[in-house]
Amino acid sequence: MELSIDTSTSFSTISLSSEGIVIKELSWDAKRNHSMELCPAIWSILDQANIKPTNLKSVFIAKGPGGFSSLRVGMSFAKAISMTLQIPLVSISTLDIEIKPYLPSKLPVFAMIKASTKSVYSISNLDRNESIRVINLDEIDKVTTSKTIFCGEAMTEVGSILNSKLGDLAIVKADPMPTRKASVLASLGYIKLMEFGGEDIDALEPVYISGAQYDSAIGQIISKR
Repeated sequence: MELSIDTSTSFSTISLSSEGIVIKELSWDAKRNHSMELCPAIWSILDQANIKPTNLKSVFIAKGPGGFSSLRVGMSFAKAISMTLQIPLVSISTLDIEIKPYLPSKLPVFAMIKASTKSVYSISNLDRNESIRVINLDEIDKVTTSKTIFCGEAMTEVGSILNSKLGDLAIVKADPMPTRKASVLASLGYIKLMEFGGEDIDALEPVYISGAQYDSAIGQIISKR
């Protein structure tokens, strides 16, 4: 049995899965209350599924990019569970969770999460280096010159900008919140676990940039996925 945790943004998701197949999930808008709400939510989902903590065999965590505080709460809980139960911990890029459902398309795909009021974190299936970048909203129309799928939590705020700047070239997937699905994190986590095993807990850190770094990060690679 695996436990998946995603606290990348205010919309949080946890799930229980067996070999990457979700059997129970819980999603809610934690706003800024992740530190108070995550632990009770985990106990609740374990109780609902009649699963004891000792039945858990691995933990999957969305590592960002996302909010500074929310990411650290999820990462801290995931590390604590992994160390206490002596089970593997596997991290998955939050943007990989966003983009995965649209990869079967033959079109270019950009997944985006809000970074600041003027920028977004983004990945694309066009980037062979699998880089996470920060894109200024004023220059968001420069990312493509062909019909492109745009997805991710940022679409609730950025979708109208994309439609305005790119017109028919933008296929905006404004999915209901939360846009990240527990089934995707569980599946990606299990695949990575089977291929590479657990990660070094001491070396694992969430992916984010601080407010003072946004301007210098525009257009830059901030991490590999």
